[in-house]
Amino acid sequence: MKNYASSIRQHLIIMVILYGGTWFILNNLVMRQQHKILQQYREQKKMIEYDYLRIKNYPDYMSTIQSTIDYAKNKLGQIFWVNNGYDPNLNFFQHIASIGEKSGVSILSLHPVENKNTGYFTWDVSLNGNFNNIMKFINEIEISPKFLRIESIEINNTDTGITASIIISGIKKQEQ
Repeated sequence: MKNYASSIRQHLIIMVILYGGTWFILNNLVMRQQHKILQQYREQKKMIEYDYLRIKNYPDYMSTIQSTIDYAKNKLGQIFWVNNGYDPNLNFFQHIASIGEKSGVSILSLHPVENKNTGYFTWDVSLNGNFNNIMKFINEIEISPKFLRIESIEINNTDTGITASIIISGIKKQEQ
């Protein structure tokens, strides 16, 4: 009987050690990782619920998004305005003619220029007027909501007054 009791005791000790080791390994390696992942999911769930409630309780949320989209479309329209319609040269001429009329300068010539950068339309505009009006013309181009970039300006004094040759670029819309 003593043999059986000592044998049972040895097996019981070995069993307890093995079960304890198994529990320790499962708890520390497997379950802790699972608890970390569950905690991350709980935090994500709380953030999503918070965002949902914030959106739900903010009555102007959709109108704010729509106004932001409209603002972005308006800005893109101001950048790519030259591309509207079928002829960029006509759009550019109409815009430059209105600026010239406001500024009090005479447009002597306007013609497209070949540009190495294929992302831009480029024109050479020749003007005649006094210095203040030419500066007003340049300022109007700079403050215009329709995007244009002045590449170069050449100003000459002639018998008929001051002439300016201005190279102006507008962005092409890239086809996708």
